[in-house]
Amino acid sequence: MSQIGTMGTTPGETLTLNLPYTPQFISVGNTYAGTLELTNFSVSINGQETINLVGADNIDSVGQARRQVNAQDNAGGAGLPYTYLEITDGFISAPTLIRLTNEGSNANIVYGVSKAVGTAPYRYSQFTVNATSNQEFSDFDSILLNDSASIDSVEIQWVDGYKDRYNYLELPVLFGDMYSANNQSMFSASGDISYINNEDGNIANMTVYTNATSSVTCTVGRI
Repeated sequence: MSQIGTMGTTPGETLTLNLPYTPQFISVGNTYAGTLELTNFSVSINGQETINLVGADNIDSVGQARRQVNAQDNAGGAGLPYTYLEITDGFISAPTLIRLTNEGSNANIVYGVSKAVGTAPYRYSQFTVNATSNQEFSDFDSILLNDSASIDSVEIQWVDGYKDRYNYLELPVLFGDMYSANNQSMFSASGDISYINNEDGNIANMTVYTNATSSVTCTVGRI
């Protein structure tokens, strides 16, 4: 591993890293800890932003989703590790700017880890769907839906022509091969983030409908 920085001890403090390369993985502190302890995380490669994540649970859930980890696996911080983020498909030789905002007061060491030469970054961006509204998404590899109780329904159009609407509690049934947790099989420490996987490209588009409870944050991944 190569240490590339150390987080400060003040909550809300941002660590800015200017690197001549992009590592494949970013590891923060103990990889078996319960969370990444970050509230903001962004990556820019060659001046182009590839990742912009806001919210501790949203950041943790991206780490979980990349490894198909579930809330049950990580009960009490035990089980499979997810406190690292995969940001490219391998080592990329290009100027890179990484910003990490501290959630806690631990001076966690930040590592940049790679295991192969890479060709492309992973891209994550966030969209807000306001209460009593809707938003259609297409050309995605994954979507994480924050605050599932605010989702009225999710309509999925499959490439084979089938279309249906689902309650957020039904979503783990559709993607049960990705995780085996009981109950909701949701991500994040609170178990309130639904995961839609489309790495096989079988979903043509998906529309998120919200109720009057609150807005929903949609973290869209493109690999």
